[in-house]
Amino acid sequence: MNHRMNDHIVVKRTETGQDERNRVVTVELPSRTVMGCIRAVESSWQRPANADPVTWEYKATLGFLLSEDVRKDDVLELPGRGDFVVVSVTPGRRILSVIAIQEKRGAE
Repeated sequence: MNHRMNDHIVVKRTETGQDERNRVVTVELPSRTVMGCIRAVESSWQRPANADPVTWEYKATLGFLLSEDVRKDDVLELPGRGDFVVVSVTPGRRILSVIAIQEKRGAE
């Protein structure tokens, strides 16, 4: 399968560190833009048994070059679709396969 790496995807990463009082804090690293291939975006929904709002879930399947640094728990900003959290990264023979999830509740 031929994948064209022509989608601009913003990668946002955070790491934990310690502040001057030795507390663990989350530090947001500078975001960067990488080229990738958005292969598919699927949607599904669940209606809980109680009166909670409906939960929507979007699952994006993406491809990157093996040289790109994309890790589990990174946040990917897909053009026109919002932010997705990386849940799986699998290196293949030629591309890095990434699965990312976005969840929404009710009428968000």
